[in-house]
Amino acid sequence: MSAWRAITCALIFLVILPNAASAADNAEAVAVFELVDNNGNTVSQGDYRGQYVLLAFGFTNCPHVCPMMAANMAGALRIVEQDSTGIFVSVDTERDTPEIVQKYASSFNEDMIGLTGSYHQINAAVDNFNATYVVSKSQKSYTVQHTSNIFVIDPDGLIIETFPLNARPSEIAAVINAAD
Repeated sequence: MSAWRAITCALIFLVILPNAASAADNAEAVAVFELVDNNGNTVSQGDYRGQYVLLAFGFTNCPHVCPMMAANMAGALRIVEQDSTGIFVSVDTERDTPEIVQKYASSFNEDMIGLTGSYHQINAAVDNFNATYVVSKSQKSYTVQHTSNIFVIDPDGLIIETFPLNARPSEIAAVINAAD
């Protein structure tokens, strides 16, 4: 098997298949996370009770997937009619500090925040959202692969919908606007 075929198979396994399963597996699941913001404060899902949240996992050095995902979240936040926040969670605990993640997220929309945390905090959050990520390092490369879904969380903290990274902002906003 060629190296490119092996990489393609690995990406399908790590990105596409978890995305396909996540929507059904997360239906009405409670969103649970305890992460760190750019001020060093611990932030949890309870801090967002009463508003809608769009949440995605990624990393700030991501060249293609994360910018598209964050841009689509930001676009949806611009057109929702409800009180909403976007949360971009970095799974790259070695390179993405809370300050770097906040700067990245807020560059897409002022209603977006960046969160990260310790390896254990990230793992707990990723597991709760039925997502995955892998960080691979060698002398010549540093690769981060992750589930690329956008999770919609309602004001009660339930995951009510899961979208692929390329979902149109209007599709995402429609779910929030129709929920009330």
